[in-house]
Amino acid sequence: MNDALRGMILGAGYGTRLAPVTDHVPKPLLNVAGRPLLGHVIDSLDRAGVVDIGINTHHLSGMMADYIESRMDRDRFTLFPEKEILGTGGALDGAREFLGGASNFLLHNGDVLCEVDLEPLVAEHSGTGALATLLLVDWPAVNSVTLGDDGRIASIGGRPSVTSASTARNLTYTGIGIFSSDLLKDIGPGFSSLIDPLVRALELDPASVRGYAPDRIDWSDLGTLARYLAAQEGRSVDESESSGMELDRITGHGSDRRFWRMAVGDWSAVAMISPPQDQEFERFTEIAGFLESRNLGGPALLSVAKADHAVLMEDLGPDSLLSLVQCEGSGSDSVSDAYQRTVDHLLDLQSATEEARTQCPSAVDRCLDYDSLRWETGYFRDRFLVGHLGLNLADLGELDDEFHALAEAVAAQPQVLIHRDFQSQNIHLQGDRIRLVDFQGMRLGPLTYDLMSLLLDPYVALEAGLRAELLDRFAAASAGTFSTEDIRAMSLAAGLQRIMQALGAYGFLGHVKGKRSYLEHIPAGLATLREILGEPEWKTEVANRWLPGSMPVLERFLDSMESL
Repeated sequence: MNDALRGMILGAGYGTRLAPVTDHVPKPLLNVAGRPLLGHVIDSLDRAGVVDIGINTHHLSGMMADYIESRMDRDRFTLFPEKEILGTGGALDGAREFLGGASNFLLHNGDVLCEVDLEPLVAEHSGTGALATLLLVDWPAVNSVTLGDDGRIASIGGRPSVTSASTARNLTYTGIGIFSSDLLKDIGPGFSSLIDPLVRALELDPASVRGYAPDRIDWSDLGTLARYLAAQEGRSVDESESSGMELDRITGHGSDRRFWRMAVGDWSAVAMISPPQDQEFERFTEIAGFLESRNLGGPALLSVAKADHAVLMEDLGPDSLLSLVQCEGSGSDSVSDAYQRTVDHLLDLQSATEEARTQCPSAVDRCLDYDSLRWETGYFRDRFLVGHLGLNLADLGELDDEFHALAEAVAAQPQVLIHRDFQSQNIHLQGDRIRLVDFQGMRLGPLTYDLMSLLLDPYVALEAGLRAELLDRFAAASAGTFSTEDIRAMSLAAGLQRIMQALGAYGFLGHVKGKRSYLEHIPAGLATLREILGEPEWKTEVANRWLPGSMPVLERFLDSMESL
């Protein structure tokens, strides 16, 4: 027998709690900070002095074999494919000859990430002559291993039933331990659990199974989507090896939510983690389900973990209206076609208003009414005029009457289902389909609000001719109810309201949230604001009932900003 320590990695499991991700990649090959989890596990064994390593496989075993074959040190590994899952005990029986070639073997679950030096664990085991020494961690939600202050394990999962000393601690087995090869004598063929021979050993000799619980240990079983993605945080990315799974952080949005795109072969999905205080998470999932069921562009939800505020959803792709416009190869015809389809999609969304009332109460439980519209203009005043431009709040009281009249005019429009932030970044193009993201703010709102969010988008400077064409396309759908002149008047009022809300948001995101890139969109927003107020309808002697009248105070403030 060779006294060199051998290693055994358990890599056969299905990883069902992380499905459907693990339907496409075995859990040990999940990407963690640019590398497969299995690579991190092997590194831990390397640092403990292990040379020869065995790995049992079953679920997607071909991918496991391909990964090992891609390594420069492939010859040090022995794979033990299982036709049927054999459990943690059966896996050791399947590798009996390999493990029996050394006095001890270091066992490491292939689905846990543990940043701890395993050499002290090996030394602890060697110094006591125990049959097994388990690495333990304090995880109150799962703690089921009783450890005495003398280092002996008294029970595992309540077995055997013993009275523990008052100083005993309840801890969790990490899936990592060092074992004498003598343990194999009590493991038979077929499916079995490692726990059973350990409990039998405790019954025969209470000193035979020990625990090692360092004070500080960075460990996770990566058992949920939230824990898996949390493991990516704070780690430097190393892309020196690949398992075929890609994991990329999606950035550039104003939300506090975190997004990742994960892909394996031709399968991909997007994960979203909301902060614990996010009150919009359930609205997001409920509205997404409604939109997807009505073919209104929402993503299919693949898994939802409400307790973790985590969701895995259909990948709608990276192509948006914004990326189409920014692409140098996009011709005017393709841009025009995409925007026409988007206006048609908006009309479909609005036509689902009554269905939403009965099928998705979350989509209509809020309303962009007079009070909300006044909040928006207050947001513009506080976050843009004061927070960004540095104007004195006391000097802005004159705006109140104009903002009141504007809110009354916009609130008088018919209330329909609105996205609330219907702009180029939130509208994705997937083949011929229009897809929507960031829709958790959906509610009832003014008829033309979403339309003007699209046409007056500060991210995209649409040509005046195309804007007019799209406005006419929308108005044509209202023929018989509203004239084109009425729709235009509604649109001017809603557009003024919307662009002020956007400027307020840029001030807030740029100065309060520290996302300075949003400040770059302010000049375009201001130019649009001036353009709207320059339209002749504001000055006509015969005022349209959907317009509040002229806005001289706001115009005066805008004139004072000419140098901006």
